[in-house]
Amino acid sequence: MAKDQLYTIGQAAKICNLSVQTLRFYDKINLVKPGETDPFTGYRYYSNINLLHIKIVQDMKVLQFSLEEIGQVIGSRSLDEIRSMMMQKHEETLLKLNELKQVAGSLEQRIGQLDFLKELGHGIPETDVLVELKYLPQRRIASLRKRSGCGLEASVIGFTELYHFIEQQECLQADGYIMTIYHEDLLTFDRDDVDLERCIPVRLEQEELEGPEDPAQRPDYLSTIPEGHYITALYCGIPNADSCKQIYHRLLTWMDTGGYEACGPAMEQYLVDMSQMMKPEEFIVELQVPVRKRLTL
Repeated sequence: MAKDQLYTIGQAAKICNLSVQTLRFYDKINLVKPGETDPFTGYRYYSNINLLHIKIVQDMKVLQFSLEEIGQVIGSRSLDEIRSMMMQKHEETLLKLNELKQVAGSLEQRIGQLDFLKELGHGIPETDVLVELKYLPQRRIASLRKRSGCGLEASVIGFTELYHFIEQQECLQADGYIMTIYHEDLLTFDRDDVDLERCIPVRLEQEELEGPEDPAQRPDYLSTIPEGHYITALYCGIPNADSCKQIYHRLLTWMDTGGYEACGPAMEQYLVDMSQMMKPEEFIVELQVPVRKRLTL
């Protein structure tokens, strides 16, 4: 019987398009050991069957098998066992594929939001304020209400806490721009100690959790912002003590002139992606005040 062809480790590496270091590692973990090793020189020699094993490793790595799993396949003599491992890997791959599709969808949504913000920002000079009367639909929100400061650092901490909270709720998915509701008068409140409700619009992932519309039976962290008419002011830059009061006063003047009155707390919606939270110069803010026609006697 003809003796099997032997190859040096360098030749085997070249034939299989691998590095010598990789073949040495495979030898060390007993994945593919050379057919012969010279007892005097320590040189490794690979047979044709060793090259076949290396090709099997390469093929299964393409299928996303780990080296440990590949070792089990190479060592198995049962087609049923190999098939079972293939089926399990197939199920894992489908699950990952579904997760990647969800990530891709989220990325598409975020890219669309960024494109919208970029276009919107170009149309609003830093010194300008766009005032409009809008009809806004009902908005479902997850929110946390407490007294705190309303500076950038406090806001980042508060919204980070709220996002973390939403991630822990399997039924919820963040779905919109973050908001702050002020449960105090914007003209007189203390920015270092104010009754704030930080909100993130959400959608429910499971229909059965839509639950009863009775607010008394709704989870504490879920609520809705009523639909209705809102007087809004759109401007660039993060709000500060002066700008917030000036813009709110401007809205009050508009309401008085137009025969409207506020019918709920003022709120700010930050048209900003979370990746921009540390860049206040890129913020676009919309101050929203719910209004109704003032009754005249």
